[in-house]
Amino acid sequence: MVNFLLVMKVCSVLDGTCLPEKKVSYHDTWFECARAGTVETLVLMNDIGEDLINRNKLYISFGCKVSKEA
Repeated sequence: MVNFLLVMKVCSVLDGTCLPEKKVSYHDTWFECARAGTVETLVLMNDIGEDLINRNKLYISFGCKVSKEA
């Protein structure tokens, strides 16, 4: 069965680097994965906090990868 793996990473515009990609969750459909990525991005931004994000010019990217695991 094919699943979709949500992966996320935090990057800084200041120095052009990103933390290693993190596996977050598996989903049955592309839609569910993309929706989860959008929600998890907001959750992670709130966890990191406005001050740290502004100070380091951080952004979060996510993607959905086809996976046969789960």
